[in-house]
Amino acid sequence: MKKEFKDYQEEIYKCSRCGLCQSVCPVFKVTLNECAVSRGKFNILNGILKGDLRFSDNVKKYLDLCTGCNACKDFCPSGIDACKIFIAAKHEYYKNKKISLFVRFLNSYFLFKSFLVCLGIAAFILRVTGICKIIKIFENLILKFGYLGKRLVLFNSLVSSKYGKAREKIVQGKTKKAVYFEGCFNKYINDDTKNAVTNILSRCGVELIDRNFECCGISYLHDGNFEQFKKLINKNIKAFDCDVDYVITDCASCNSVLKEYKNFYDTEKTVDLSNKTTAAVDLIKNIHFEAFKKLNVAVHKPCHDSYDFINIVKNIKGINFVDVEDFDKCCGFSGKFAVQNQKISREISRQKILHYVEQDVDYIITTCPACLLGLNQGLAEINTAKKPEAINLFVFLAKYCKPSI
Repeated sequence: MKKEFKDYQEEIYKCSRCGLCQSVCPVFKVTLNECAVSRGKFNILNGILKGDLRFSDNVKKYLDLCTGCNACKDFCPSGIDACKIFIAAKHEYYKNKKISLFVRFLNSYFLFKSFLVCLGIAAFILRVTGICKIIKIFENLILKFGYLGKRLVLFNSLVSSKYGKAREKIVQGKTKKAVYFEGCFNKYINDDTKNAVTNILSRCGVELIDRNFECCGISYLHDGNFEQFKKLINKNIKAFDCDVDYVITDCASCNSVLKEYKNFYDTEKTVDLSNKTTAAVDLIKNIHFEAFKKLNVAVHKPCHDSYDFINIVKNIKGINFVDVEDFDKCCGFSGKFAVQNQKISREISRQKILHYVEQDVDYIITTCPACLLGLNQGLAEINTAKKPEAINLFVFLAKYCKPSI
């Protein structure tokens, strides 16, 4: 089960305040704010543990000043998992702070789902009317209209169909069955990735079974809103009603969160779902692909990606793989962080994307819808004649490659 905030007292005290986290924290690099890094937050939390401070809206604001990229954990000489501590602290905030009904409504899943439905309708209208193609043609002109122009270009990059082909039938002699956890992006905004995943895995003899899953709950988990997170766990567990070999995800974030379910509910069904959760890329790691044409390709490794999809990309025959600086650093989006800290998020994304532009990359391949948002956000922040295109791994493989014998 999840540890409470007070259970992390030893880890918080263990922080030596060495400041090494400053060199890897994407938020600190942009803001130079000491409260953006782990040691600054630990100073605040240490004061709370000693009784000198109390949880307040300001404390919550500083705790939210984090993308959850875990770079500080990987670089910490004491191996402190700062993100888990911040999540536990935010949960403590929700337990001890009287939250207004308005704020509860803003944090409700009903509002979030309604927002996704509205985005989905807007995306559908842009595609069927062809407006998304017009926006693409006049993209550089639209970017000159400042913030609103950049947001329009960002949204258009996500709704434009790159691979809208119908699913292929499952090949004969299938060997595995899997429930497909499609995630919010596939379900509401653009199902290109879902179609591509279904296409490619069908060639591998994997039959994907659809179930009406809800959001994985990552934003509520990272916000410490365990009450809402547990509600989503219960809904998704009820939808998991068949015996399968895998629970497949094409999103690195969804994959990491589904594996967390068993830490909140130690039931047979919950443990089974968590244990069977597998990244789709793990099922194609032994397949070789050949590109239809020569392309300069680079990768962005999501912070929550525990699978090595990079070797899959490197082994694509016919491409020119480009090593790009900071390919494994945070894209700056991170869901709710990008809403609460828009300027910081956009600057992190902009700095990130410049590395790819400098290397004259054609495509940036990743495995996370949120990272596609971050990369496209960075692309919208720059105005150059030639830009790379951010694309999901499976869409790239289905559109530009074929299996190589």
